[in-house]
Amino acid sequence: MDVVRGLATSYRGVKFGRGVVGKTSYAMLALFGLWALILFRLSDNLIVDALLLGAGVAVTLVYMWWVKKTQKFAVENPGLAMLEGAQFLEYQKWEAGIKGLPPLNSPRIPDPSADHRAIDSREQQ
Repeated sequence: MDVVRGLATSYRGVKFGRGVVGKTSYAMLALFGLWALILFRLSDNLIVDALLLGAGVAVTLVYMWWVKKTQKFAVENPGLAMLEGAQFLEYQKWEAGIKGLPPLNSPRIPDPSADHRAIDSREQQ
């Protein structure tokens, strides 16, 4: 039990990044902890061992599925996957400013000299 307390104390200061990678890193550490407990609890009782190993395999398969889905999400939405919440909104505001677009929280004012038929046809699709 002292070993577990020592590990908990030493990893308490570990900070992972935000977003998908950071969240899956915490889950990975939990999965390592689960397998450490399973291996520690193995005994001469084959039924209990089979249940423990089955539960570990099931949790590991769910974790692998989750990581695959979150990585797919990260490929499709890299900005949202790296950041979260207010940081993502600030990033979008910065990106809009760099591109010369109006700030995100301001209403769009249409250019009176622009051809609005192309915009209207896109909105109808």
